[in-house]
Amino acid sequence: MSIIFYDHLIDKQEILILVDQVKGEETHKNKIKQLIDDVIHQGVVEFTLSKLRPKHHQVFLSHLHQAPYDPEILNYLKEKIAQDIEEQIQNYANKLIKKVRKDLGL
Repeated sequence: MSIIFYDHLIDKQEILILVDQVKGEETHKNKIKQLIDDVIHQGVVEFTLSKLRPKHHQVFLSHLHQAPYDPEILNYLKEKIAQDIEEQIQNYANKLIKKVRKDLGL
């Protein structure tokens, strides 16, 4: 789980703690945690792309690929989408986490 530009906006701790409390092998729990991380990442990227105009997709994806941790990505999104993009990402991620929790029965 690498550092991503939106990490400070998303609180995954609660769901990860719930996974830790489930009985089972650590390797299985770690796979579940990785899947949760992947689902959230893919969801946030898809959400962001849906907000960006198609002509800005390549720049965003290229920057995300080269430096996923770079806070300048948020500045780019604020410029191209809206100043409240951080709040939008946070709200979307919270909904996504609730859905994942429900799907996992946590």
